[in-house]
Amino acid sequence: MTRLFDYQNPVWRFMGRIADIFFLSLLWAVCSLPIVTMGASTTALYYVTLKMVKDKEGYLLKAFWHSFKDNLKTSTGIWCIMLMAGGILGIGYTGVFGRQGELTVMSFWGLTIIFVIYLFVMTLVFPLSARLYAGAGRLLCMAFVTAVRNFSWVMLMVVITLCILAVGIFVFWPLLLLGAGSVAYLHSIILVHIIFPKYGWNN
Repeated sequence: MTRLFDYQNPVWRFMGRIADIFFLSLLWAVCSLPIVTMGASTTALYYVTLKMVKDKEGYLLKAFWHSFKDNLKTSTGIWCIMLMAGGILGIGYTGVFGRQGELTVMSFWGLTIIFVIYLFVMTLVFPLSARLYAGAGRLLCMAFVTAVRNFSWVMLMVVITLCILAVGIFVFWPLLLLGAGSVAYLHSIILVHIIFPKYGWNN
């Protein structure tokens, strides 16, 4: 009976982790409200989840806020670049839809390839920003190169993101309350145990 109320009990540890993910998702949402700060809040989210995977997170709010302040300038710059790139892609797709011809088909597939690269870079650049000290341009280049070298794993990370969004929107909406934290935590498992060790980024 005493083990039932022991914090080290796997059930309680799991429930505690769920509570932490919910709290982080809430923090991320609040700090992302101005939209322009979404990059910094995403970096802070990954900063904490990368530590959670290694059981080194400490106080969640303190760790989140520390990263948010430290990475505000760089992460905001990255976020603005990604927003502009996404807007350009959106304009490109708008120009392609509804038209016919061989050039249109080639343009569509060209844009799709660029969009996949965009998703891959978006998936990696903020956890890299949380882990490494570098400028926005260098982090974007590193995200691209790392994605190319770890194509299958980064594809899995993208699929995880899309699946959680789809389930939350179409099947079980309360999952969206854990969405951002769940995505970041699952990504962090892959990053900490598979991708980062290849480059010595776990030290």
